Amino acid sequence: MERGSRILVFIALFALIYFGFSSFGGDKAEFQPLQPETVLQPTGPRPAERLCDLWTPEFRAQLSSRGAVLKHFEPLAAKYRKHGIALDLVTTPDHPQFSPLYTGLRPTSNKPNPETALVATDIQDYALTASTKTSCTFEYRDARALIKKTFSVAEGAPYGLHVALEVKNVDSVPRDYELETSTTAYLTNAQVESKMFRTNPLTTRVECFGTNGDARREGIDDFAPGDFADEKRFVKSAHNTGDWSEPAGEASLIAVSNAYFSNAIAPEAGPTNPICQLQIEERWNRAAGTKGSDPQAAALYKARLRYAPRLLAAGKTETYRFKAFIGPKERKALTASGDRFDPVIDLGFFSIIAKVLVAFLLKVYGAIPNWGVAIVILTITARVLLFPLSVPSIKNMIKMRELKPEMDKLNEKYKDDPQAKGLAQMALWKKHGANPMRGCLPQLASMPVWFALYTTLQTAVELYNIPFLWFPDLSESDPYYILPFVIGAVFFVQQKMTPMQGGDPAQQKMMMYMMPGMFTVFMLFLPAGLGVYMFTNSLLGIVQQRVVEAQAKRSVKTSPDGVIETDGVSVAEPRLRGSDKKSPKSS
Repeated sequence: MERGSRILVFIALFALIYFGFSSFGGDKAEFQPLQPETVLQPTGPRPAERLCDLWTPEFRAQLSSRGAVLKHFEPLAAKYRKHGIALDLVTTPDHPQFSPLYTGLRPTSNKPNPETALVATDIQDYALTASTKTSCTFEYRDARALIKKTFSVAEGAPYGLHVALEVKNVDSVPRDYELETSTTAYLTNAQVESKMFRTNPLTTRVECFGTNGDARREGIDDFAPGDFADEKRFVKSAHNTGDWSEPAGEASLIAVSNAYFSNAIAPEAGPTNPICQLQIEERWNRAAGTKGSDPQAAALYKARLRYAPRLLAAGKTETYRFKAFIGPKERKALTASGDRFDPVIDLGFFSIIAKVLVAFLLKVYGAIPNWGVAIVILTITARVLLFPLSVPSIKNMIKMRELKPEMDKLNEKYKDDPQAKGLAQMALWKKHGANPMRGCLPQLASMPVWFALYTTLQTAVELYNIPFLWFPDLSESDPYYILPFVIGAVFFVQQKMTPMQGGDPAQQKMMMYMMPGMFTVFMLFLPAGLGVYMFTNSLLGIVQQRVVEAQAKRSVKTSPDGVIETDGVSVAEPRLRGSDKKSPKSS
């Protein structure tokens, strides 16, 4: 059953590879409008756009006076440059309402009475009133409102920004408003299309984390029309193709994230606590017909914090503060930004185990600053710690292999009576203390660790654009296809070492060649970092099996009557593998 357990692990890994996972960057796609639009923009002559840049050793951020929003965000580390070009983590079109760190003071539902509203448009043209290398201040003023929005670099947080918003009623009568702040990504369907046997790392989700510890992560498939029947979960928006999902409870964090990068906002202060709303809105040119016929078909991924409506007395000011994280999901950078940002790394169902593996991997890298070597050491350590669970499986496999001649006789004797063959096999296993399930259960117990390790490496931005051996990037597949074929060969050796018990010989032979072949094909598209882990793990599996077999052979004692004793269990001596010698009792 050693092979059976390995096939089970293989199937589970395939499920993770194909279904289990979900970088920003690249050229902005052509924005597909959605009619009717609900954005109210200023009318008449508009002032020229003013830009303000923030610089740190880690990033360059460019802010625009049109809406006082983030227009560009570029990590400056060399590893985040592709072909010498820096990644721009702002992927939305040049439209203020769809830009990260947008703040709106006019509700998008239940439109306010223009006579009492603090502001009459969704977007305001701000003036740049102050700027330094680490802060930018924008102001908007009219007869009713004075709005001041300040962006500043978060000290000690490599990819952090502080946002402070002051809202003042300068009129002589009370004015109402409803605040929202949002973050957004825009990606075409072609950009996020999954590769063969691997989910595209650009696959994006909108996320909400509540103050009560609840987490909601939603992808584009979660916004099907049928999902909006539950009014407690969803609220209607003005858009006809993407309603808002409204998780219950107060929000501690919103984010738009993919495998390696995240754009997140956490509320820090305000007159009330916000809720979060999520939306993924599909956009394509309706004149093209169907969504599939438009090569520029895309989706707008939106997460926003929404505050309850406010009535602001004359002359009064209310202040809101936010902290944003925009950048690669590096563990140290997230921790430096605050504990609330840690959940944007999704380590899957076995996250408790994965966190331990991540901590160990970072420790190893701290001692040996080479990510490829760190992966090898982590895999070796995990394999050694799980070795006791493998020993019973390997010993049982040896016993089952030595019983193979007897099994072949039963298969031949009862080939036309499956029920009798099954009973005879069970009697044989019971007589000699063999149990096929003994090979599966220990392997199943160790699977959570391997799944956690797999998830850890799949989502590790630390491997992004990192070369190792002949791989130019550990987060991408092997460009020369060497490693997949090496892994397939190692898997074939493991198959040869653990021949399947019983069954049709032709089927056994087909499985022996088909499984390694399929595994090789899957590995062609997986990140090289995962390939290093799988190669090391498979090679160690062969070594451990040889060690146990050698120890088992030394413990074998043959009695004068031709009975083999293995670990105290007497087994009638069958024909030994690789020899035509037969037991006196086997004839």
